[in-house]
Amino acid sequence: MRATITKWHTKSGFEILFKEHYSVLCAYAYGFVADYSLSEDIVQEVFSKLWIDKQKVKINSSIKAYLYKAVRNAAFNYLKHQKVVQQYEAVNKDDRNEAGQDEVLVRKELNSKIHTAINKLSTERRKIFLMSRIDGLKYKEIAEKLSISIKTVENQMGKALACLRKDLKGEYPPV
Repeated sequence: MRATITKWHTKSGFEILFKEHYSVLCAYAYGFVADYSLSEDIVQEVFSKLWIDKQKVKINSSIKAYLYKAVRNAAFNYLKHQKVVQQYEAVNKDDRNEAGQDEVLVRKELNSKIHTAINKLSTERRKIFLMSRIDGLKYKEIAEKLSISIKTVENQMGKALACLRKDLKGEYPPV
């Protein structure tokens, strides 16, 4: 068997090497990553690189020692990469949370300014505005409920919107 292992550069020798060491190397990688599917991926990648770079690879120790060291290094590289990914995600999550909190504060402040501006409207104008925008009533329905003309509703709504635009000028989103 020793003769085939030293001839791992050939296709048949490489197949023997793979079959002989694959499962124990997967178990070894599992000890680092605690995920069998991932450990298989790591070992397959090590064998793949070994085959692709077979002309360049210089093995000073035994092929078995080389494979174990390559699997260990690949597992460590994976774990280092995962740590970087987790740190990146944590930073981005914090940024998204801060942005979300900022957005909530801006929205609360804007709502407060809108309520203040609405409360500055005269009683009748405020009532007409709220019936239209909050209750969703059409001008005709408002006119009927308040026993006023549709034209009066239109005029009061125009004046209410003009006052709100003036009071909320420069606020985001534009009113």
